Amino acid sequence: MCGDNYPFYPTQAGTNRLRIADSVLTKSKYLSGLQCVKRLWIEERAPEKLGAASSTQSQLFLQGSEVGRLARTRFPTGKLIVGLGKAALTATQAALAAGETCLFEAAFVHDDLFVRCDILWRRPDGAWTLVEVKSTTGVKAHHLHDLAVQQWVLAGQGIEVAAVQVMHVNNSTCVYPHLESLFVTMDVTKGVARLLRRVPKIARGLRRQVAQSTMPDVEIGTHCFTPFPCPARRYCWQHVPPHSIFTIPRISPRNLTALLQLGILRVQEIPADFSLSAPQWAYIGRVISGRAEIAHDRIRERLSALHYPIYFLDFETYAYAVPRFQGMRPYQQLPFQYSLHVLEADGTLRHVEYLHMTPNDPRAALALRLAQDIGPVGSVVVYNARFERGVLHELARLLPREEAALRGMIGRLWDQLDVFRNDYLDPAFEGSNSIKRVLPVLAPELSYDDLAVQRGDQAQAVWRALLQTKDRARREELAANLRAYCHRDTLAMVAIHQALGRLLGGDESDSRVMP
Repeated sequence: MCGDNYPFYPTQAGTNRLRIADSVLTKSKYLSGLQCVKRLWIEERAPEKLGAASSTQSQLFLQGSEVGRLARTRFPTGKLIVGLGKAALTATQAALAAGETCLFEAAFVHDDLFVRCDILWRRPDGAWTLVEVKSTTGVKAHHLHDLAVQQWVLAGQGIEVAAVQVMHVNNSTCVYPHLESLFVTMDVTKGVARLLRRVPKIARGLRRQVAQSTMPDVEIGTHCFTPFPCPARRYCWQHVPPHSIFTIPRISPRNLTALLQLGILRVQEIPADFSLSAPQWAYIGRVISGRAEIAHDRIRERLSALHYPIYFLDFETYAYAVPRFQGMRPYQQLPFQYSLHVLEADGTLRHVEYLHMTPNDPRAALALRLAQDIGPVGSVVVYNARFERGVLHELARLLPREEAALRGMIGRLWDQLDVFRNDYLDPAFEGSNSIKRVLPVLAPELSYDDLAVQRGDQAQAVWRALLQTKDRARREELAANLRAYCHRDTLAMVAIHQALGRLLGGDESDSRVMP
């Protein structure tokens, strides 16, 4: 779970990016190069071209660290190897010489490949078991490459590994407070064995590429976001046009690769005999014509089902890898905030909200306020009802006092997203129907650009920071940023609703969005 740290040195003053020292290739760099050698070259020789770590990546790191620490408790005799680089190598060898049979973060280097092993424990017969701890809910293909590098280095150091395992999070049967079932251990010995012979050849190839003074010529493709989003994507994708093949809805990786091999990036250049689905060809047709397809009658029918007052609702949630509150599973969505704009029949618009500011379970207080803020009649408008329905259902299951009110809200949900899935298809959305693509087209006067928080993953990171900081002024600043973002989400739904009304010439034509 922790990063490799063999004699690194900074590449730029004031940054925390790290380079391979001399010819040593770390496991993390090996995996970067395995995804894309151009990514590795940029990380090592031109780090200024990298984007900043996203909030999602920061959250994954924090979650992974927490999972790693908890995994160690399953091995009570384990010894943690501390220190970096050569200090960690020396401490590992000292622990082995002292007869330690279970090591955490053990460090090894062989043939200029450096690794640290999450858990390495020795069986009574003298053979070792190598365990990689992952915060995912299953075994991924890249986990096997991760372990293959480790096993190859260990073999080079004379350490016989008899079994290789992935220890991952169990989100199917683990329910708080019963965290004894948090982990599932899967044996991947055979899968890793098939990769071992490739390790030295891949490592030599990566070193040769990094040693070159010119950047490797690697075309963009699905490897830019699989298995991880590449931090160099913005640099490498500068030439990608707005309506590229990557915007085609639900296009398969195979078709993307085939088009890229033909040198095609623009949807207008796709051959007429290329195998795509009817909806995908319909999207391409809209791009070429520049015209939206709007089913006015169906939209009018949908809007006619709304009843005043109309409640525009949005939740912000946090998904803990290690659940913290009663009845929760790993990665279950925990609502900590909502925004609610209420539109009356006379056009009056008012706003209410809730933000949980303390580290205790937010669900009861949030649900009580929500039941007070949403009355027994009126439609509840959301954007992607599947998500809000799930949050409301879990709250109703947990809280008997508010169950009737919450289930009543579920029965009154009206999904604004359905309009843009089925009835309003505009090439200006660039193949997406997310609210952040729809809003600039229907209500260009409103955007997220002026906000400190602009995405849901950022909101999660900010809420976590709010709970951890002791500085009062900083807490108030973070809270204000969260409120502004969630407020904008529901205000965006109001603006879209009013734009649809104007499109149809309905009652909403004279409505105005309030700040």
